[in-house]
Amino acid sequence: MRPLANKHAAKNEQGFTLLETAVALVVMMIGGLGIAAVFTYAIRNNTGARDRAAAIAVAQQEVERFRNLAFNDSALTATGTVVPRTVQSAGRSYSVSTRITDTTSSVKTIQITVTPQNSSNPWALTSVTVNAQRAAFTLGPYLGS
Repeated sequence: MRPLANKHAAKNEQGFTLLETAVALVVMMIGGLGIAAVFTYAIRNNTGARDRAAAIAVAQQEVERFRNLAFNDSALTATGTVVPRTVQSAGRSYSVSTRITDTTSSVKTIQITVTPQNSSNPWALTSVTVNAQRAAFTLGPYLGS
């Protein structure tokens, strides 16, 4: 036999109505769509950032290639015109332009510009430029005596 208090409590209990449930689902759906939009935005921008980071890596590889050459190597000859070439890295294509100028007789300035190609984000298609200077191993006027 049930106690009397529980019998009266069962009569006063009420559940959610269909309208309250529908409103709660609509509110949750709006929140879920907002979160999905943020995830889409983050994925798109992370992909663009990856393209730019890979472009910087390509530029650094080019700088290292020029650092390993002798100062009087023909590849380090000052160039007036820039001829872009296409480089493949990390499954993507990049346009690489190199400009070499003679700053002084013993210093060369190397400017490497890398532009990602075929990215889905317009801001990721902007160029990355790395400047480096290369000096000859010559003794200056002070010989250290």
